[in-house]
Amino acid sequence: MEIEVAPSSQAEPVVDPAASLPAAYRQSREVVELPHYLVHSYGWAYLWPPAVWFFDHQPIINAILFGNYRKVMDATLRLMSPNEGRAGDTLLMGMAYGELAPTLARHVSNLHVIDAATIQLEAAGRKLEQAGLEAHLGLMQAEALTYNDDAFDVSLMFLLLHEMPAESRRRCLAEAVRVARPGGRVVVAEYGERGRRHPFHRFAPIRWILTRAEPYLDGFWRERLDDVVAASAMDVGKSVEPAERIDVFGGFYRVASYQVA
Repeated sequence: MEIEVAPSSQAEPVVDPAASLPAAYRQSREVVELPHYLVHSYGWAYLWPPAVWFFDHQPIINAILFGNYRKVMDATLRLMSPNEGRAGDTLLMGMAYGELAPTLARHVSNLHVIDAATIQLEAAGRKLEQAGLEAHLGLMQAEALTYNDDAFDVSLMFLLLHEMPAESRRRCLAEAVRVARPGGRVVVAEYGERGRRHPFHRFAPIRWILTRAEPYLDGFWRERLDDVVAASAMDVGKSVEPAERIDVFGGFYRVASYQVA
């Protein structure tokens, strides 16, 4: 599969979601600037080749989610196509470890996967090729997409936002709304808001481990996602309405969808 490289941040959006890509995969020699939080906080997990190989095994990533990976993924697929149809043009913002990308490629009409790290797109390309599937792979930051406005039926963020500082989360959500068509959906699979009922929220050692491994999680936990999505939509001159929400593992994880007006 070929990696499409984003033009500079000053260029007009030029990527056409309907354009086909060659089946052959090639390594792009161009680079996109990596976000500072990715390099400094998560470089060990997403940029170091041995870690990419290790974490991209389904049993490993499932264990990290306390056995809930497929439950979160199934809830995501349900909210992407609530009428049990086939989702249309779909953008996955950030390559997710595990079997999500191949699963999406089977369930949507036209899949685009973007990431700022070439090594992550290479991993996605290998998984898709091994499954005999194709997708468009784009090298770009989730906060600065080069797609045209209203390009997709679904914008999806799968366990991405909690790995960003607050200002980056808002820019990422704004971009997700911008490229979603009126009547389309923005779908967010994430940790649930921190409360007082779930044992993992009450048990301090678990919170300590999670927030040390995920330095932006505590801030994400304390935000109200509906409010942040609504404010992000206003940043790009659009509005959204909460559509559906599915809680997983007693609300420790959640999948929420928003319809774009």
